[in-house]
Amino acid sequence: MDKKLIISIMMAMGFANSAPLLMFPLESDIDSNILVLWENSIKQIFKEAAFDPVKIEQSFFSQCESIECAISAARATGAQGLFRGRLRAEGKDSISLRFHIDWLASNTSPQSDIQGVAPLSWDDAMRSGILPKLLSGITGKSTEIENTEEKTYVRVETNPENAIVMLNGSAVCSSPCDFLATGSRAQIAAYWQSGDNIWAAKSSVKLGKDTSKVLMELRRTFAYTEIRTLPENALIYSDDLLDINSKSMGKTPYRFYSLPGTTQIRLFRQGYKDTLISVNVDALEKQVQVVQLNPLTDARQIADQNLFIKSQTKRKIGLGLLGGSLGPLVSGTLLCILARDDYQKAREIKAELSYPAIGGEKFMEKVAENHKAVKNGDTKTIFGSSLIGISLILAGIGVSMSF
Repeated sequence: MDKKLIISIMMAMGFANSAPLLMFPLESDIDSNILVLWENSIKQIFKEAAFDPVKIEQSFFSQCESIECAISAARATGAQGLFRGRLRAEGKDSISLRFHIDWLASNTSPQSDIQGVAPLSWDDAMRSGILPKLLSGITGKSTEIENTEEKTYVRVETNPENAIVMLNGSAVCSSPCDFLATGSRAQIAAYWQSGDNIWAAKSSVKLGKDTSKVLMELRRTFAYTEIRTLPENALIYSDDLLDINSKSMGKTPYRFYSLPGTTQIRLFRQGYKDTLISVNVDALEKQVQVVQLNPLTDARQIADQNLFIKSQTKRKIGLGLLGGSLGPLVSGTLLCILARDDYQKAREIKAELSYPAIGGEKFMEKVAENHKAVKNGDTKTIFGSSLIGISLILAGIGVSMSF
C-alpha cells in the first residue's frame, strides 16, 4: 500500500468522527471551470449529509491496475466508501451525469449508482435541483442548496380532485392547491389512485411573474419502467441490505409498476456486485432503464455472496418443509378422528353383546364386527400418529432451516 495514501487517510480520519468517503476527481469533457463548481458542490452536499468527503488522486492507488484493486485498497484503510463521478456533454445544452459509490463498510459491498441529465449552464443546473436530488438518492439523506431565484406561484386543479401533485418529480400537495416554483419552466405531474388503478397527467408549465394556473384532466395510465441488466436474470430486491429474510420481487428484464416518482431498488446476480439504482416511473410514459452489472473479483466479496446465496437456499428449503408438513398433519389428524368413530362403534357393539337375548350366529357376527371396528381404529390411529409425527419432524427441520 502506498505510504502517502495511508498517511493521508489517517490524517483525514483523525479530523473526523466517522470513516471518510474517498472521492476520485470527476471524469469530464466539459469546461474545467464548471467542473470545479460541480466538484465543490458535491463535496459540500456530502458534508451537509454528515459524510466526511476526502478528495484523492488516481496516484494514491498507483500500484493498482483495476478499480477492484482500488476498492480493496480503500477498504483496507477503513474508508466508508469510494466515490466516482462522470460528466459528459449531451448535445449543446445539457450534460449526462453518473455518480457511483462502492460502500465498503458492508460485508456484501453494495453499490449506489445514479444517473441523470442536467442543463449545461451552471445556473440552470442549480435551478433544476438535479444535484441535491441525485445525491440525496445515492446517500439516502436529504440535502438542499439555497436558491435565491425569483419564485412563482402555481395553482393546480385536477379532474378528479384530490390528486397528488408533483413538482419536478417530487410530491408537493393534493389538488386543488397552490405552491411556489422557481426557474423559467416547471414540470408538473399529478396522479390519483383507486385500488390498483392509476389516473395521471403531466405538463411542462412556463413560469412568469403572475400566478400560473394549470388544469389537468387525468386519464388512466399503464406507465412502467422496464429494468434490464447486462447480463440478464438479476434478482430485484428492495433497497434494504440483503439478509436471510430478503424476498425478491422478480428477475430482469422486469416491468416495475409503481406510483409516479423515484424509488430505489437493489439488483443482485451471482458473480456480480449488488447494485443500488434509482428507478423513475413517469406519470404517463413507458420507460426502459438498462444497468451494466460489474463482475465480482475480490475473493472476500465472492465468499460473502456465496454465503448469502447458501442461506437463502437453506431458508427456501426450510419454508418448503414447513409448508409440506401441513399435509401429513391434516391427514394424520383426520385419521385419528376417524379412528375415534371406529372405537365408538366397537363400544356400541360390545354393549349390545352384553344383552342375553343375543346369541348363536348373530352373536358371532357381532363379535366379528366388534373386532373389525377395533382393528380399523388401531390401524387408523397408528397411521395417523405416524403422519402427525412426520409432520412435526418436517416442521422442526423447517423451522431450524428458516430462522
